[in-house]
Amino acid sequence: MTAPPTPLDLQRRAARALVARIAFVCFDRGLTELQGGNMSVRVGDEVVTTPTMASENDGWRLAPEDMVIHDLDGGVADGDPKRVSRETRLHLRLYRAYPDVRSVFHLHLSEALAAVHRWEPGVVSDEVEPFGVPLVRIEDGLDAQTEPHDSRVEELLGLVPRADGAVSISPTHGIISVGPDAATNLRGVELLRQRLDSARVRARLAAARERGIR
Repeated sequence: MTAPPTPLDLQRRAARALVARIAFVCFDRGLTELQGGNMSVRVGDEVVTTPTMASENDGWRLAPEDMVIHDLDGGVADGDPKRVSRETRLHLRLYRAYPDVRSVFHLHLSEALAAVHRWEPGVVSDEVEPFGVPLVRIEDGLDAQTEPHDSRVEELLGLVPRADGAVSISPTHGIISVGPDAATNLRGVELLRQRLDSARVRARLAAARERGIR
């Protein structure tokens, strides 16, 4: 006779399903692409992450059992150790540094990558407006998945409020977004994209007016 699921089993099952759903929603809404990305949520002292190569191999159509569950030190508590993403190290670092953070996304948000060179490195905005979330920018030349890059992401995200989400943008790595839960994190990224789209349209209209085009 099969033993009934424990409360931990149920908690993990719900978290796996949430991350699988969020991953597809991010792709389906154009917040990331097939070239990469990672999503995770923290539940208690465990972190549920998307597996490596989820975009390339699975096209973001993930099953809950594809997720990998880690302890905060990086040990695999459940799931396939061979599918641990290299990005997991940064996610875990942010969860350890900031207990208020319960969701981390790494996304290849094209609108943000197109706009990144408008801003100087550091804190771009420590308020929700005008980007929908507080925004920070990583310096050029910091390679992703290295200690200098990850420590800088941690440092800058510590300088801004995170209750409504916050976003760090790297010129070569896309964005790292954090939030108190996955829904708030997702909403913050969508607001950022909307604001950047609106700013781009306004800039094009202004340029057209300067050229005398109506």
